[in-house]
Amino acid sequence: MLFFLFVHAKNKICETTPNIEEGDCIDSLLINDTTYCITVYDPVCGCDGITYSNSCFAGISGITFYVEGECCN
Repeated sequence: MLFFLFVHAKNKICETTPNIEEGDCIDSLLINDTTYCITVYDPVCGCDGITYSNSCFAGISGITFYVEGECCN
């Protein structure tokens, strides 16, 4: 069972960029360079088409919407 989970995770398909209006993707009021994010890799695909290490990094970058997983590039 553990082997299956490892193989399944390794073959995960990347995520398409969330469909959102360009002006609604980044909120400059949310950009925060003083917040510390932990460095756990749990990737999210931001509405700007960039893969962030985790939701915290997306949030402090002003990203208003993201989906779990790496973006397709």
